[in-house]
Amino acid sequence: MTLSTDLFVTPEDVRTKDYLLATYYLELDAESDVLAKTTAFAVGQTVGTWIDVPGLTPELRARHEGRVVRVLEAPPVDVRSQAEGEVHGFFVQLALPTVNFGAQFPMMLTTLLGNDASTSVQAKLVDLELPDSFAAELGGPRHGIAGVRDLVGVHDRPLTLNMIKPCTGLAPADAAKIFYETALGGVDLIKDDELLGNTAFSPVEERVREFGKAARAVLEETGKDVVYLPNVTDSPDRVVDTARRAVDAGARAVMVTYATVGYGMVKAVADAVDVPVLGHFAGSGMFFEGSHSGMSSPLAAGLLPRLAGADMVLTTTPYGGYPMRRLQYLRTIHQLTLPRPHVAPSLPVIGGGVHPGIVGRYVREAGTDIVLGAGGAIQGHPQGAAAGARALQRAVEAAVAGQPVEEAAEDSPELAAALELWGVHA
Repeated sequence: MTLSTDLFVTPEDVRTKDYLLATYYLELDAESDVLAKTTAFAVGQTVGTWIDVPGLTPELRARHEGRVVRVLEAPPVDVRSQAEGEVHGFFVQLALPTVNFGAQFPMMLTTLLGNDASTSVQAKLVDLELPDSFAAELGGPRHGIAGVRDLVGVHDRPLTLNMIKPCTGLAPADAAKIFYETALGGVDLIKDDELLGNTAFSPVEERVREFGKAARAVLEETGKDVVYLPNVTDSPDRVVDTARRAVDAGARAVMVTYATVGYGMVKAVADAVDVPVLGHFAGSGMFFEGSHSGMSSPLAAGLLPRLAGADMVLTTTPYGGYPMRRLQYLRTIHQLTLPRPHVAPSLPVIGGGVHPGIVGRYVREAGTDIVLGAGGAIQGHPQGAAAGARALQRAVEAAVAGQPVEEAAEDSPELAAALELWGVHA
C-alpha cells in the first residue's frame, strides 16, 4: 500500500474525538518499514482492505478508518550509526474509531487484537486510552470500593478473605462446616475456590443456602457478618442465570473468572445482579504471558475487568509462586484503583502467597484499599482455621498502625505461631 499523510494524526487532533488509543510494542527486522507495517495494521483492523474497493468512499474512510498516532523507537535512535542490531523495537499508537465496535468487549477486543492475514503484525497491546463518552457507556463497577466496604461494614483497614480448601470435592453441608470454623476467626469474606463451580455434587444454590446458615450462626455467636461469594462461572448460556439463582438463594456477592467466560460476560453478570462481583484471574495468563503478542497484565487483569464491571478483582503478586514482575503487579493495582472519568475504582484482591508475615509489605505497597486473600495460611494454621483468620486479622491491624508484626505477635499466640511457620517477609 502507498503511505499517505492522511493515515497519520497528531495526539492533539484525536484527543477529544471518539477514538480508542491503543499502544502496542513490536519488534521488526532492521530493514523492515515500520510505518508501512503500522499503517497496514491500522487499516486492516478497521476498514479491512489495503486496496480500493467499491464502497470505500472518502466519507467512509474518514469515519471508520484507523490512524497512526505515534511511532517511537525503543531505544530512541536518530542516526544510522546508533541503530545497532538486526532487530529494532517500537512502541506504536493507533487511533481506532469507537463507532466501529461500540461499548462492548467482544468486537472491541477483535479490533484491538485481531489478526487479519494480509495486514497482521506480531505485536503486544500495552496500553489503552478511552474517550470519556466511551468509558461512560461501558460503565465499570456498579458498587466499587465504597460499595464493597458498605457491604461488609469495614471502612478503615484492608479487608480479609479466605477461600474454602480443599478446592473441590466437598458436599455443601461438609464445606459449610469449614466455612463456619473459618468465619469464627473474623474474616470479612469467604469465597469459593475458582476450581469449584456449579457442579452436580455441589450446586451453587445449595452452597449459598448451607453457607448462609453457617454465616448466620457465626453472626449470632460473634456479631461478625461474614459475606460468602459463590463462583457462578458456568457455560455461556448459563452464567447469568446461575448468578441470578445464587442471588435469589441469598448470595450478597458473586465471583466469576473473567478470562474464561470473557469480559463481556462479566459485564452481563454485573448488569443482571445488583450485588458486587469479584473477577477472578484464573486463565488470564494466556493474555499476557507472551512477550510479543496478547496484552500487558495491567490491561488484562486490571483495566479490562474494571471496565467490565468487576467490583473486586483478584490479582497475582510477585511474592508468591508466580513469576509476576513487581512493576506489572503495581501497575495492575493502579489500573484498578486510580481515578478514571466515569468509572468507579475496583477493589484489588491480592492472592497467592498471602500470610501474616507479608501483610505489612502489601499494605505499604498497595495501601489499605485492598483485600488480602489467604488460603493455606488460614486453613493450614497449626491451631486451626479460626486461629489462622485471627492471625491474619492481627497482622492487618499491626500493618495499619505501623506496628512491627513481630511486636504484634507478642500478644497474639495465633500470630506468633503463623510467623514461626511462615516467617516474616518485610
